[in-house]
Amino acid sequence: MDQSKSADQAGRAVEGVYSAHFLSNADRYGEGIVVVDGGKIHGGDLDYVYIGKYSLSNNEFSASLDVSNHSGRFASVLGPLTHYRLTLNGKVKKHQDVTCHGTVEERPDLAIQINLHKLSPLAR
Repeated sequence: MDQSKSADQAGRAVEGVYSAHFLSNADRYGEGIVVVDGGKIHGGDLDYVYIGKYSLSNNEFSASLDVSNHSGRFASVLGPLTHYRLTLNGKVKKHQDVTCHGTVEERPDLAIQINLHKLSPLAR
């Protein structure tokens, strides 16, 4: 199998619906749902919506997400922010779990760890 087919299969294998668990460097914890699909990420929780893009190379995961408050309650694990961009890097483990770390652009003092656990493949 050539390398491009292998990378494409790995990319499709990581696609799916994930539970997301967030832990900030301020010891705040949160949860949400994330859909990983064809280089795009969509997700949310009770207070925020996350939209962005990701790339995958040799099980190395990187993403950039725009996070926006939709509820008027500013309960982000990173503090009372209305909108911010996260830059994330991490690893995919067995196409089921992704663990990544990142920071808020413009605020590198605000750091987060995100653990994604695959719940379901995408409907095709």
